[in-house]
Amino acid sequence: MAVTVASIITNLNSYIGDASTDRITAAERLQYVTEATIWLQEELGNDLQNATYALNYYDTVHYYKVTSSIADLLEGADLRHPEQDQTLTFAHKSAREIAEDIGQNESEPAWAIERHDGDSYLVVNAPAKYRASVIADCDSFTSSGGTWAVDAVNSDATNLTIDVNEYKQGSGSFNFDVDVSQSGNNKATLVNTSVGSLDLSALEDLSSFIMWVYLPDVSDFTSITLYWGSDTSNYWSSTVTAPIGLSAFVDGWNRIKFDWQTATKTLLPDSSAIDYLQVDFNYGAGQGDDTDFRMDDLILARPEPLTFHYLSWNVGKTNAGADLAVFAATTDVPYFSGQYDQYKYAVAHKAAAICFQNLRLLQEAQFEQLEAERILERAKVFIPSSRTPETRNFKMRGINLTRRNRRRR
Repeated sequence: MAVTVASIITNLNSYIGDASTDRITAAERLQYVTEATIWLQEELGNDLQNATYALNYYDTVHYYKVTSSIADLLEGADLRHPEQDQTLTFAHKSAREIAEDIGQNESEPAWAIERHDGDSYLVVNAPAKYRASVIADCDSFTSSGGTWAVDAVNSDATNLTIDVNEYKQGSGSFNFDVDVSQSGNNKATLVNTSVGSLDLSALEDLSSFIMWVYLPDVSDFTSITLYWGSDTSNYWSSTVTAPIGLSAFVDGWNRIKFDWQTATKTLLPDSSAIDYLQVDFNYGAGQGDDTDFRMDDLILARPEPLTFHYLSWNVGKTNAGADLAVFAATTDVPYFSGQYDQYKYAVAHKAAAICFQNLRLLQEAQFEQLEAERILERAKVFIPSSRTPETRNFKMRGINLTRRNRRRR
């Protein structure tokens, strides 16, 4: 029978010699069992608290915000390819070292956890199974076939140039200005109506368009819309309101992603003959004239599915199966229940130690602490830790030994 919090409290009551709620309330018992379970997790870090997260890895995209999607992330354990592609093992590195690897275009498969500004990121650097295809490198107005230009009739974009000083990839970026009195449509548009019949049929609904945009001031900025299709009447469109990994646009460079699968389809575009591309920079009525908007490195990338294994900080589940960060009822089920039920004795002794300590019975608290540790040491023999230590590279820094190879469409 599975262990519940009630069965742990039964042991706890036995160890402290008191089942009443005169000195120790029911709520306090739940608190002590929660604290003891957290202590167990910190001491063990083993497979019993292992959880998984499905990650879509895109070529050239390295930082994935997981603050909400893995809210219970305690520590990373492993990153794996699908079973049929398990030919390379991902190394666990520090966030600092993997950032250096990315900057140096190192190709060793590796992952890291980075936390900053209240958010958590899974950082991945590896050769992608599906290499990104360059749609427009933005090094010239004819970089993707046809010619890129501003729409000076229906939008506020003007003065399109190639910026050879500020760019993200290649040798330049598209640079343009905004004159809000030009059209009054609250958008600035770059368009190419003669791309050259790109055949993207093999990637339809499987891939995402990814690009860099530079926004000089986001005070009144709202979104970016990408259009792609056979012509200006038959196309797909997608709008994004935030860059990859962030909740809102920022001043400067923003990397954005448009998913084909969720795009809006208008009439009958043909994915085997893409001849039309358009990018709208959308803003509110408060937008003023501004200069030096930029666009760079429009690519099409198909995601590769990876599985991230991590240690969860959830202490268990309700009897209905909902995850719990703290126990709230005696019917709650600890994370180890049904897998290694003997952990309940270590948890109960640790909870008794916490209880005695709060009652200022320090000698009894010390005895219960030692009992908890003794039981735990026996358990560690059977279920080893799942923590993967960080590894370090021993290589010369400052020398770029590899280059990113991307396909041109």
